[in-house]
Amino acid sequence: LSNIATAVQSRLENGEPLQSTLGGGTRPESRSLSATIEASEICGDLGALIQNWAAMQTAMALARKRGRYQLVYPIFLVLVTVVAIGFAIHTLVPQYRSNLESIHARVPRWFEMIEFVNRYLLVWATLAVFLSWSPIFYSLWRRGQVDRTGWPADPAYRSRLQAHASALAAIAIQANVSTQTAKSLAVRAMGVPEDATRYLDSASLSVFDLLERGVLEPSKACAMQQDITRYLLDRSEVQVESQGRWILYSVSISVALVVGLSYVLVLYLPWLYLMDQLKQIKNIR
Repeated sequence: LSNIATAVQSRLENGEPLQSTLGGGTRPESRSLSATIEASEICGDLGALIQNWAAMQTAMALARKRGRYQLVYPIFLVLVTVVAIGFAIHTLVPQYRSNLESIHARVPRWFEMIEFVNRYLLVWATLAVFLSWSPIFYSLWRRGQVDRTGWPADPAYRSRLQAHASALAAIAIQANVSTQTAKSLAVRAMGVPEDATRYLDSASLSVFDLLERGVLEPSKACAMQQDITRYLLDRSEVQVESQGRWILYSVSISVALVVGLSYVLVLYLPWLYLMDQLKQIKNIR
């Protein structure tokens, strides 16, 4: 932190603007910060806008941290289930063959596939864990994706960006910034190009349109943008919780399909066959 602060101070003393010093990168986050600083210089309210941007990043960092905690249960569930079924396969499959041979029953050909699974039990366990964790891998991959404009695939992050854009728009309107400039800054504050107005929340975009046509007073437009900001922040929280529940449900379903199917085919099916063969044994009198 000391090195970063020293470097920032040195660049500012050399005459570089704060916008390029803090937000001069090519990542969407850097472009968003750069537009936020530019808006703060135009509106004369650096503290509030930087605080909004920092709060957005902090909230998403906390959401990712909370998401990692939510992964503990499904990961533990998969490991315990796979170990339990794997131990049962390793113990019971040889016992099945021994019991069938002891009663001189025919060993079916499909039983060779079950013994194949038993011989390569570590391969089965690795594959079962990977398939059961596939919803987690997909969720983590999906959250980190952005399109060519820098718009994230994570819906909670999108809502946070739109909330930041609406908050910036409210401050810009309150500072009597022109509607076109306020819209441009709000769009770029989301880390996307200036012409990507489609990424603004539809309600926020409607406020801008009404303001441009002169049918909405700036004071009312400012209040509406603030209401939209609060709504989008609440929606982001709901989406974060929804993502956590989706992971739990999807992992539970994948465990039921992968491990449950393995249990039925590898353990339960030969047990039924053994019981059927035992019923055909006649008592000796």
